Amino acid sequence: MVRMNSDLFLDEDQTGHFSVEVCYGQGLSAHVAAAATPAEELIAFVEIDYSEYRRAVQRLRDEHPLFEERPIIRVEEPRSSRGVSRADFDDFTAQASALPFMLRKIDPVGFFRVQDHLRQVFQSRDDNTARYLLDTGGQALRVLWEPVRAQIHLRNIFEMIFDGTERLDQQARFEKLKCDYPDAALSCDPSRVTGKRRFIARDLLDLRLLELALYFRQDQQRIARCEYCWGYFIPKTKKETLYCDRVTDGYPCKQRGSRFKRNKNTDQDEALLEYKKLRDRMYARMLRYQDASPGERDRLIPMNYGQYEAWSENARLARIEYLEGSLTGEEFLQRIDTMHDLESYTVAETRPQDEESVWRRMVARSIGFDPEKHYPETMIRLDLSKKDPAWEVLTADDLRRRDQEGHQSLREKYGKG
Repeated sequence: MVRMNSDLFLDEDQTGHFSVEVCYGQGLSAHVAAAATPAEELIAFVEIDYSEYRRAVQRLRDEHPLFEERPIIRVEEPRSSRGVSRADFDDFTAQASALPFMLRKIDPVGFFRVQDHLRQVFQSRDDNTARYLLDTGGQALRVLWEPVRAQIHLRNIFEMIFDGTERLDQQARFEKLKCDYPDAALSCDPSRVTGKRRFIARDLLDLRLLELALYFRQDQQRIARCEYCWGYFIPKTKKETLYCDRVTDGYPCKQRGSRFKRNKNTDQDEALLEYKKLRDRMYARMLRYQDASPGERDRLIPMNYGQYEAWSENARLARIEYLEGSLTGEEFLQRIDTMHDLESYTVAETRPQDEESVWRRMVARSIGFDPEKHYPETMIRLDLSKKDPAWEVLTADDLRRRDQEGHQSLREKYGKG
């Protein structure tokens, strides 16, 4: 196995921004990313789209003849007549060496890192055995996969410590990381980066964990997750912020998010459902009274437009107090039921679910959880619990949404568009 020394350095400038220096080739080096804060760099990394690159690496691993199944051989013996072809290895080398260029624009740090380490792998001494070809090919695949692996680990860390934790401070988030992923927390400990301006990383994942340690070292910026689009962002103020400034599906996340949040509250809260029913009843009562002739009004409950407006304003203010927690569900309904229409004020108030989604449990169980490997491209299912069962085809997205039920963005829960 080829031993590869660290070639990644993280440098801090006078403003608290950091740039990455990659050493490669024969003593050459380059700063390959613009200076940024740790929070900015971490968010940029988790948002890199590796989908095309990872498909190319997986295709090379799954389809190249170098790795096809063969009869059992003694790989320590010379390659001749052993079924492992030097020509296949040379073809694999050429294809593998071309793949890092797919990273050049989307991930310059990963490009230099992978390209240089592939060079080291393929320059190792050939002992003329089948084992050399197979081991070298396997090691090259691990090098190619390194950026994807680092992103998978960091995305799972983000899932556990930046989702739904807007009210926690940096220390509380770090303590959560220690509980969820104790091994990773050792590399993210702020004490690791105290009093230094230049840091050495062993690999791409270690580089990101270093940046996470630097993130925990400061409290000027914090990372939050947008409840509408589920993207990560840096709030502009210290005030709790639920939505980012992105435009998703042609609408600002803040605009869509606040509207869908109201839908979510109404869907889940019995007191708000009763409020909606009572509001509709009062409005219908007002219309009937306004449209009735003077002779018909004697048989109706009096409700003119001014009375409805007064009720509506009282209900609006009571709803605000209820959502803020100043009123219980029972007190809220008593406040708005001015005509004693409701039979009972007892309602079940919304509380956070105690049981986490299947998705969260899988992420918590393994920092290396990879949705693209976990879910098959398609699955055929027959649900015998239905009245008229029929075969249905479920995609990977269908299966993921099923496991994320109860833990989804507002955009996905209430539909796109």
